[in-house]
Formats: sequence, C-alpha cells, structure tokens
Amino acid sequence: MVSADVRTRDRDRYLSVLYAPAAVRPALMALHGLDLELGQVVAGTSDAMIGQIRLAWWREALAALDSAPPPAQPLLQLVAAEVLPRGLAGAALAGLEDRWVGLIDSDEVPAAHIEGGGDLFGWAAQLLGGDVALGRRLGLAWATGEPFVGSVPTPLRPLLGLVRLATRDAARARSGQPQEPRGSTGRQLRLLAAIAFGR
Repeated sequence: MVSADVRTRDRDRYLSVLYAPAAVRPALMALHGLDLELGQVVAGTSDAMIGQIRLAWWREALAALDSAPPPAQPLLQLVAAEVLPRGLAGAALAGLEDRWVGLIDSDEVPAAHIEGGGDLFGWAAQLLGGDVALGRRLGLAWATGEPFVGSVPTPLRPLLGLVRLATRDAARARSGQPQEPRGSTGRQLRLLAAIAFGR
C-alpha cells in the first residue's frame, strides 16, 4: 500500500498529507510516494548503470501513463487513478527522474535535484488547489533547507510545514547536531504550528 510505504520512508511527509483535505490525500500520497521511490532507487544502488536503468524505467513508465493503462504496479496505478485525473500529465511527472539521476555516484547535489523539489511542490500545490508558483518557491526552500519568508494560505500550509522541518534539519546539520527521527513529537508539533498558524 502506497500510504504505508510513505509512512515508513518519511513519516513527516505522511503526516503532512493527513492535514490535507481527504479528497486529495491519495493523490498527494502518490506524488510523495513516487519521489520517495525514485530516491530509494538511488539510495539502494551500488552500480551507477543499474541505478540509471531503473530510473529510466520509471521515466518511461510514467510517460506511458498518458497513452496506456498502468501496469500491475501499485504506485503507478495510484498515480493513474488519482493524480492524472487532476490535470497532471505522466510526461511531466517523468521529469522527476532528473531530480534523482544526478545523485547517482556523486557527492554533490546537482541543481536539477533542487529544481525537482520545486516541481514536486508545485504539483502538490496544484493538487491542493493553490498557487503553483508559490508551491514551487516552497519546494525550492524545502530542497535547500533555506528559510521561507512570506505568507502562505491555508491550503498550502502542509507544504509549509515540510519546509519548516527542512529548515530545522539544515540548522541542526550546520551546528553539528544529530538529526531528529522523522515523525518525532517535536517535529509533529512544528508541523502542526506551521499548518495552524502559517509560521
């Protein structure tokens, strides 16, 4: 089940989705699940070429959703059922491969990885019925851990919560502190504050 995978891989993202309207939660789970799956391909490969081949498979499979039924793969089936009917194209989602392929066998974070974070949050903003450009700005802040300054309307506050946690993580890394467990009580409270108060 895709939501269980998201919960296991990134409890912060899972919890943020629970604050979104119920009707859009499956689509958001699919979107986060896709990004986490591609990240797992990179994290789980010790051979650069095999990792690239696996990512290429996902790119082709996502692009094919625009013209053919999904294969018997739960994540792709959820994307086809919940995300595409809301106006996002498989060909666009296929671009998430660019966010991850540059991390294979590299110690540097490429610009495409950060830009892909902007794309991911822009799509999430579209699913939430919010400002896509604002969603992209939030995604860039999330991908870099930089503070986000500005007001965020209620529909996009689940995304703001993730930005606040990313900023918190970046600050801890700079000061040499260990990272907190995903979904810990302190992180849940920070996420809730961002969603409730927009800060």
